[in-house]
Amino acid sequence: MSITILCTGAPEHAIGGKYTSAGFDAAVQAERNSNIVPYGGRKHDPAGRTVLVGEDPLARRTAEQLILQPCEPVTEPLLNEIPVRSFADTDREYPAETWLRKAASQRRHADPRQPESREDVIARADRLIEKIRGTDCIVIAGPLFLAELLDRLRIHNYVIQRTGIMKIQPLERFVISRKDEHCGSCQHNCFLSNPGCDIGRDKARRQKLKNGQA
Repeated sequence: MSITILCTGAPEHAIGGKYTSAGFDAAVQAERNSNIVPYGGRKHDPAGRTVLVGEDPLARRTAEQLILQPCEPVTEPLLNEIPVRSFADTDREYPAETWLRKAASQRRHADPRQPESREDVIARADRLIEKIRGTDCIVIAGPLFLAELLDRLRIHNYVIQRTGIMKIQPLERFVISRKDEHCGSCQHNCFLSNPGCDIGRDKARRQKLKNGQA
């Protein structure tokens, strides 16, 4: 199994500044439909893996710039970014962070103002995990849904290796693997397919012997 998850790129029309409710809702849609800030770094070779993206144009445009061509991504609605709506109808302006924070609170409490509750998001993430279980793929997801997906992967006993720390960054890469593919006996936690220490090599040897006896 080889699963790589990439966060969508930084949108050219990113949410920022102050908005009324109507202005915020329009900014959310503009961001989801935006192109990404031009990327000139290393591109990812799919190497025969399926590339999965949500229905948001931002995800597909990320794939176009990040994945070696030719590549035709497969649209997977379960990967859609979490829909966000203004928390109230008002002409008063609030900073973008306030709109996002209050929308997240409404989502946690299943407020009908938000199109999708957190329970709905969790259920969607679980369905996606079941769908890609045991497959080789590259997944491109927006930061809001990606954060929930990573939490669910941990709960489902997957190991997550990432290139960054703290807050998820645009274009950040995550490598997903099963816990039983790792040593898990020391801080190295290396892959049993390529153990990097004596503990890992010993565990890999014992696992091969066990499988040979099965």
